[in-house]
Amino acid sequence: MHALNRGPVFFGPAPGGRPQNRFDAPDQEYRVLYAAEHLEGAFVETVLRRPVGRILRRASVEERGWSILRPSRPLALAKLFDDGLQFHQIDASEISVDNYAPSRALALALYAEFNDLDGLAYRSRYNNGEICYAIFDRISPGEFDPGPVSPFVDHKDRVDAMMELYGAVFDTSLPIPPI
Repeated sequence: MHALNRGPVFFGPAPGGRPQNRFDAPDQEYRVLYAAEHLEGAFVETVLRRPVGRILRRASVEERGWSILRPSRPLALAKLFDDGLQFHQIDASEISVDNYAPSRALALALYAEFNDLDGLAYRSRYNNGEICYAIFDRISPGEFDPGPVSPFVDHKDRVDAMMELYGAVFDTSLPIPPI
């Protein structure tokens, strides 16, 4: 999922930007492309990030779209779910809390220790049935083959189904006019 004014392959934060997401580098050691196995996982992680207050303006969703990204080579990913938790000697709560410091420290440690590691696979914090990915910028944007952009504005039924799946609703009130 991505903003329509930005391409589907984006590694963040932008140069000079502060870390904002769960596996971002603490001091810009690397940048991260976030993705999900299914659109529903990307939607809940990106649009519906918080379990409360799931009333959205349709326009805020329709300024986004999705693309299927296919890497040109197999990716080496650290599995941070199921048996991968024991393998990496971590607890799921360490990477699923509001304080991102532990998950950022873990990502940085894995990045620094394994030069051939392309990223992480983990469960969505907001729907643990969905697998998400944090891809390090070791893989270049040119190593992805992005499919065509599918704007949400052209797929209202799909958007409405995901909103219903997650118990979210659109605010149908008229905008407040400026004073």
